[in-house]
Formats: sequence, structure tokens, C-alpha cells
Amino acid sequence: MRPKSIPPVSQQVSQPRYCHLEKAIQRSRRGLHVACAGHEVCRPDYVMKRPGFPCYGLEYVDSGSGMVRLNARWYPLRAGVLFVYGPTTAHHIISNPKTPLRKFFIDFFGREAGRLLGAGSVAPGTAVQISELEAYRALFEILLTEGGRGLDATPKISAALLRILIWKTKGAQPPNVSDRRSPTQTFQHCRDLIDERHLELRDLGDIARSAGIDKAYLCRLFRAHGYPSPYSYLVRKKITKAAEWLAVEGCRVQEAALRAGFPDPYHFSRVFKREMGQSPRAFARRRQ
Repeated sequence: MRPKSIPPVSQQVSQPRYCHLEKAIQRSRRGLHVACAGHEVCRPDYVMKRPGFPCYGLEYVDSGSGMVRLNARWYPLRAGVLFVYGPTTAHHIISNPKTPLRKFFIDFFGREAGRLLGAGSVAPGTAVQISELEAYRALFEILLTEGGRGLDATPKISAALLRILIWKTKGAQPPNVSDRRSPTQTFQHCRDLIDERHLELRDLGDIARSAGIDKAYLCRLFRAHGYPSPYSYLVRKKITKAAEWLAVEGCRVQEAALRAGFPDPYHFSRVFKREMGQSPRAFARRRQ
């Protein structure tokens, strides 16, 4: 069988990042091989419709919304949805013009590919909702970085990262079409998200991605419920935790800054003083 090649990348995207590892697609080749991977910001008019694909394709929604039809079934697309298509999978992807998709993808092939998909919870023509949004995003970012290095070990590293991504789908469930929260429920979900994960969230974009909603809508929700901006709420949570470390644990200022997610201790001191009314050193001295 003559090798096939990956179709040209879509022109309906902006800010694309790609790494190309294999040009010739040979599905009967031993092992697992990543042909290419990438991250795309879809334009509002983005539509992709194919009757099949030369190899397997795995796509993961980073943010935004839309719909995908895999063979005859439609699935909603939002942050954390991962779907797979194969050589015989007809797929139709539509981005929501109001909240365009941002998504990662990996095209792969080899004898191991089918068995690997069977070891997870995704098969060609299916979609699942991932709960570990930031962990998945980090794995895709690592894969893109490693895939672009062009080292002798790059193909093996990329295949290993793909295995992890698929193995981690084990137990994931299909996205719920009827999962529709009210604005108040969405606000409460976002607030609880910050309360629980404020040390790992970095900025407004992190909060919105983890909640699976648009940044502007997130800000409107907090404003409508009488709260400061979600980023201000996040910063307040970080500084409150840092103050606890300084007062109770006797933590050094630089260490508290790093643990709270402020790599620059001077910036941390300015923010701390703005939130607490005094510098972190003065705060720590008064409580010793």
C-alpha cells in the first residue's frame, strides 16, 4: 500500500503553532508514530468537513465552543472535550462565531494506534469530557515543544506523550448535551473553582479556560453578583493564603511569594501591601 500524507492545514485559523514529524503515513507500520501536532485559534467562520482521514486524529478543545459530528452523532464542544476520528470516520467541526474554538490536535498512525485507543475511553468516532483541563493543556504544550526540537529522540518522546494523553482518558464520560447551568450556578461554579485552585491558577485566562467559558462573560458574572473582578478575587485569595504562611508558619517573604504564584518578590510585596495595607515584612513582624 502506497504511503499517504496529511491534508494541508486549515486556512480558517490564526496564530497556528505546528510541529511536523512524519510526512509519509503508513498505517501498517509497527509501533506508534506522531505525524504532526498543533494548536489553532479558529476564526469565527471555521468549518471543517471531511469524509475520512489518512490516519487517526485526536483533537482537544482548549477554550471556546462549537459542535462536532462524528459519523452520525453530534457532540457539543467546550473546554475539556476531546474527540477522535480515524480513516473511516466522517467528521464535521463547527466553531461558534461568538466564542471561537481554540484547540490542540495530534495526527498519528501505526499498528499500536488502534490498541492504544482501546486502552483509554476514546475510539474513533467518539468524544469525552476531560476534567483535568490544565494537566491536559500542559501535556499538549510539552508535546508541541518536544515535537519541534528535531532530536533523534523526538519521535519516541512524542509517542510517549501521546500514550499518556490517551491513557488518561480512561473512565472519562461523553460530554453531556443537557449540561446547562443558570448564570448564578455558573458564577458559583467559577467562584468555587477559584476558592479550591487559587494557588495553581495564574490569571483571568486560566480561570476562564478551567471553567470552560469566555473571559468577558466570566467578568460580567462576577460584576452581576456584586463581586470584584475574577482576577481581583483570585489575587485576594492568593494574598490571604500568603499572609497565613507568613504569620503562622514564619515563612520567608520570597518563599511565600513563590508558593502563591508570584515569581517576582517585589511585585508580590506591592500587591500584598495593596491588599493588606502593609508590606509582607511588616505584617510578619507584627504577628511574631
